[in-house]
Amino acid sequence: MNSLHKKLMLLAFLVAPLNATAFVTVAENSAEYRCYSQAMIGFDSVINSRLGVLPEHILKLAVLDHSKLASSQLIYSRSMLKIILNAYLWQDSPHNYVVKVFYHCAQQEGSLKS
Repeated sequence: MNSLHKKLMLLAFLVAPLNATAFVTVAENSAEYRCYSQAMIGFDSVINSRLGVLPEHILKLAVLDHSKLASSQLIYSRSMLKIILNAYLWQDSPHNYVVKVFYHCAQQEGSLKS
């Protein structure tokens, strides 16, 4: 991976939070927000994998009950773990992963199918 490619990925990583913040004001229901959130975490995970961030460092994003972070019994969301770990194996562009994750989530939400 060349230097320019790394710089472009870092720029995309820095721009992603702006998009997520802008969406919060647009989201009209929790299903839409949840799908968008999953897609953004997937997007960040693809970029993190290419920057060499170990998956162990981002698994806390999949913890369901944040009040148990200090204990040894963490409860993880299986769907979020799948999104994060699949992102680390994704070979295509981060954007394509976002689209895949968002549409997969939307297919499972009755209110978003239309």
